[in-house]
Amino acid sequence: MRTPRSTQRRACALAALAVATGTATTVAVTAPSATAAAGLTATVYDIVKEGFTADDGARLASTFGIGNAVRSDGSFAFTNAKVFNVVPSKLVTTTTDENGNKVTVRALNEAALDKITTMPTDDAIAKLSGVVTFPDYYEARPIAGYTTVEIGDVKGAVRKTHDIDTTVSYQLSLKGVPLIGPGAKTRVALSGGGDIISYSAAIREVVPSADVPILDPTEAFKLCVEAYGGNDSQSLPRLVYYSPPLSSKGAVGTGAAKQLLPHYQCQVKGGSEETGRLIPAAPQLAPKVGLTVTGSKGLITAKASSRGTGPLTFGWQSSSTSLNVKGSAISYSLAPREGFDNETLKLTVTDANGVATTLAVTLPGGEGTATASGQGGTGVVGGELASNGIESPITEWQCAQDSANGFRSTMLAKGHSMSFDWRGNNAWSWDFKDQAQGGGDASYIDAVDAAWYTGHGWPGGFTFNNGQPSVTPDIARWGDDNLEWLQLESCQVLQDTTGTLDHFDRWGQAFRGLHLLNGFHTNAYCDSRTGGRFASYLFPETFLWWETRPAFTVVQAWSSMANDLEPSGVRWRSMSPMSGSIHNLDDKYWGRGNVGPDIRPGGSYPLTGFISVSGLT
Repeated sequence: MRTPRSTQRRACALAALAVATGTATTVAVTAPSATAAAGLTATVYDIVKEGFTADDGARLASTFGIGNAVRSDGSFAFTNAKVFNVVPSKLVTTTTDENGNKVTVRALNEAALDKITTMPTDDAIAKLSGVVTFPDYYEARPIAGYTTVEIGDVKGAVRKTHDIDTTVSYQLSLKGVPLIGPGAKTRVALSGGGDIISYSAAIREVVPSADVPILDPTEAFKLCVEAYGGNDSQSLPRLVYYSPPLSSKGAVGTGAAKQLLPHYQCQVKGGSEETGRLIPAAPQLAPKVGLTVTGSKGLITAKASSRGTGPLTFGWQSSSTSLNVKGSAISYSLAPREGFDNETLKLTVTDANGVATTLAVTLPGGEGTATASGQGGTGVVGGELASNGIESPITEWQCAQDSANGFRSTMLAKGHSMSFDWRGNNAWSWDFKDQAQGGGDASYIDAVDAAWYTGHGWPGGFTFNNGQPSVTPDIARWGDDNLEWLQLESCQVLQDTTGTLDHFDRWGQAFRGLHLLNGFHTNAYCDSRTGGRFASYLFPETFLWWETRPAFTVVQAWSSMANDLEPSGVRWRSMSPMSGSIHNLDDKYWGRGNVGPDIRPGGSYPLTGFISVSGLT
């Protein structure tokens, strides 16, 4: 069905935290045995408060004149859905699509767009100075930018760009050492008049505790090289603190995490300083893990022994079979999509402080017994209405598996189907390739309404395993069968590389009825919650019998997910086709509101150009 190539262009790695890649037939030690360098130490910070409480949320709401949007985990996520990332449009007509579903045709209201003003970045920073506050021991550096609407024609010529809001995010540090992670984030979006239209924050109160011995940067560098598959084109890693996701239950100010611990962040040349993989700087504080795996006649069983700061979480990854098991033991039947030589099983054990140990064993032919043990080292921290699909070729990071699992479980919980779920070596670029060019998109990616991809990418495409060709615009023709919304959790695929909206020129040929292509201009950060968070925003949030948040548009869901979970400075982008002034930026998921028409060359709504929205996290 396909002819894989043995070589392919180097792709920008979707940023994540590192994974050990050792293999074994009898014994493997995949976690390094490096010891902390004599005399080199870093401070550990004890957590004294986990996020915001309900009372804190009420004070924030009163201070900023917004609704109380504190979450159960202690984060705060307010969004004014009426104006946040909304591009002005007007109703044209209503009709039906090829499946008889109601379609609402809306067009860009360019006159209204032109009337939108934005606050200068310096004014926005000044307005928030002293009002947006941080706990003791934190330093915060504001970074400001704009959310921008971008419009071009089918030939790639820029017609106009227009800013629609101003964003200020804060890069945090503890005594000069950068603090990163989903538990250390504050971002504000302001209208031209200075009203807050989005406010998201996740932060812990801490106090300095003991100093602990840490690895020498040169030792950490060796682990970074291992984490990136032997790529030594790196600078020395930088010392950071990692703050895991908030874990309060009921926004009461306490959670599972007890400390913020030092890590080294790998610095791959050509990558993003903010999104390199993490190496525990104090491996003696990481979980200590042992793993035994046995395979016989297509059945794999595995059991882990572990010790660390509880509660511990377990993430399993198979090179052949989709898994969604969280316990310390697992049993599954091999389900490769085609013949294979070996079965590799990886286990990531993450403690309550977000520090992880990852082990991997390989069974030739899926038979025999293998063991591994280690501590620290390279680890990941971390009523049917419509059909959906998942393609996730990444096998080295548990966060990618969890992200896809979140998308899957949320969609299924809302009554929507999952037509396919291909992971690791079962994920094929053939599934994305135009059927007219010998691909299988009509059976897979173009046979569903929405799809989620997590993997590596660059401005010209995104990648797959085992020497398969990358998916590039020349082989992509999406939407001529069914696909409406494609989400690419991948670095740089929608990058404007020249400042002339060249993403329109690159990817425009792929739009053959596709409504939206969601991706990133910059590198992106692999977070275990992205898929589930995006999917949850597509549906209203309720408490008892009332609605606390409406269903977001697909664009709002993508941008809100990124704003919530990506590091400061990441730029997301959503791209829609246009027919005259008609576009799909107002689309909501099926059953939740407006869905626009299929816009394609020669169709009832002929393709004439493109429009995209991009913003900073």
